[in-house]
Amino acid sequence: MRIYIEHLVPEIILSESCCRGVISRVLREEGFAGYDLTLVLADSRCLRRLNRRFRGLDRPTDVIAFALLEGTPSPVPCRQLGDVYISIPRARRQARQYRVSPGEELARLMIHGVLHLLGYDHIGPRQARAMRLREESYLGACARLYL
Repeated sequence: MRIYIEHLVPEIILSESCCRGVISRVLREEGFAGYDLTLVLADSRCLRRLNRRFRGLDRPTDVIAFALLEGTPSPVPCRQLGDVYISIPRARRQARQYRVSPGEELARLMIHGVLHLLGYDHIGPRQARAMRLREESYLGACARLYL
């Protein structure tokens, strides 16, 4: 399992080893330990552009995931799950809003994005509840990494 981390902003909330620890935990528990992904830590303008271009929503977002394993299976086995983009300024703002540490909010956003790569969604109430329960479970299990 390789987790590539790209910093498009200079600000660091969690170390790369902490980020890898959180993501690795989710991948192992979900049965995707042999898969790779890319985490991109960016600014809000970047996520707004991605949201507008790929989702048709002209507004900033905190996390956006681009899964490579959706749809018809490829004849070549793909070990790359996709990319997770997170807005660092938005993570900081939400941490203040939710009264949690920036590290905890970043961990929550990473978990959320990885779950999207693995097929979880929150379109309907039942899906949203299932995804939220998974997020909370992983957030608790990874607490030592972001506190």
